[in-house]
Amino acid sequence: MGLNPSTPQPLYMQVRQMLKNSIQQGKYKPDEQIPTEAELCQAYNVSRITIRKAIEELVKDGTLTRIPRRGTFVASNKFHNELLSVSGFSEFSHQLGMIPNSRILKSEVIPAPEDVARHLLIKEGSPILELERLMYVNDRPLFYDIAHYSLIRFPGLEKKIAKNESTYKVLLEEYHTEIVSNEKIIDVIGATQDYAKLLECANGANLFRILKIAFDANDEPVHLSTFMCETNKVNLTVHRAK
Repeated sequence: MGLNPSTPQPLYMQVRQMLKNSIQQGKYKPDEQIPTEAELCQAYNVSRITIRKAIEELVKDGTLTRIPRRGTFVASNKFHNELLSVSGFSEFSHQLGMIPNSRILKSEVIPAPEDVARHLLIKEGSPILELERLMYVNDRPLFYDIAHYSLIRFPGLEKKIAKNESTYKVLLEEYHTEIVSNEKIIDVIGATQDYAKLLECANGANLFRILKIAFDANDEPVHLSTFMCETNKVNLTVHRAK
């Protein structure tokens, strides 16, 4: 398929470029699984080592992504997440023209640890809701989120959380609390085995870890969230004020 073994360019680099061209030309679309290594070996008439190295290069540059136990896929188109936005996941999904979907992994009332209490300006040991969720776009997990809410401020919140309903909508309608601002602290970490399984990415893949404190109109903290997503799926943007 157009490989030239007589050139100084290694075969794996030629295969890499040909695969990349196929993706750019739309032969393999975002989120679509590419052929297996065996099928690519036959198609390009090269060894498995050559195919494997070509795929590794495309995974490194973000063109492909490996999903454990499923295979290798063309990377998703990146979503743009406005860092200064105060919208929640449901609102973010609607802005993309998509229906939000989330899976609650854990909803539990626990005593507030020291760090959570400090951020929420409550006493350590106070009852809080710990809500752990996976947020999906196009049936693929995009965000893994752990959020904390004071149950002294929002009594009974644990009974009002529904699978696909906006938590921000519940806060507004049930507790007359609107999120108007937030602070975000961002770093990049490698995906642990547990995170890789949840987000369907490779072990060690780069993840944004974003700690967010949301505030109401009185500048009082409403919730603390830590959410994670693959760096190759989301662009974090900041719009300049006019």
